[in-house]
Amino acid sequence: MMALRRAVQICGGLDLLSDTLNVSTQTLELMLVGEEAVPQPLFTQIVGLLLEATATRQSKHTPDSNEGGRKGPRQ
Repeated sequence: MMALRRAVQICGGLDLLSDTLNVSTQTLELMLVGEEAVPQPLFTQIVGLLLEATATRQSKHTPDSNEGGRKGPRQ
């Protein structure tokens, strides 16, 4: 599962993600290799982590609302 792999990267490792999600490392390993399904509530937590990490990094790169738009009054 890509979202789970990315969450491992963002959190700095399987152990830290396991602490963050309050799930055993062994269970996360089984989910990563596809031997165990990711429960919906856990998937929601993972997506929340990814969104939070993305929002904090990309907030600096948000374009100005005036960029790329019309450059003058309507004709």
